[in-house]
Amino acid sequence: MKHVSMTRNLTFAAIAVGLLVSCEASDNLGSRIACSQYCSKDFDCQSVDPSTDEYASCVSECRDSIENNCGNDFQSAANDTIHECVDKSCTDFYTCMVFEAAPTCFGFLD
Repeated sequence: MKHVSMTRNLTFAAIAVGLLVSCEASDNLGSRIACSQYCSKDFDCQSVDPSTDEYASCVSECRDSIENNCGNDFQSAANDTIHECVDKSCTDFYTCMVFEAAPTCFGFLD
């Protein structure tokens, strides 16, 4: 009976780990999308036509900040914040990102 209980506990632990990994992968994909939208909006608001390298650097810096500084608990919320802000006008976009909703883990903001 002890073997069945231990097997069941290991199965539940494996499922929990799988869900955490799945959530993290989903949040990382969400960060890729959110950061891509952020960089597009930021360059657009600055009337800058970035090079491929400049755009990639912006997305990479944004993702690094969100994925490594926000932690798994706040990464999804940070992605949601970006999605909310990019739909605003340029003036409101910057206000939203910097003053209204920006989590402290948004290290990519100037």
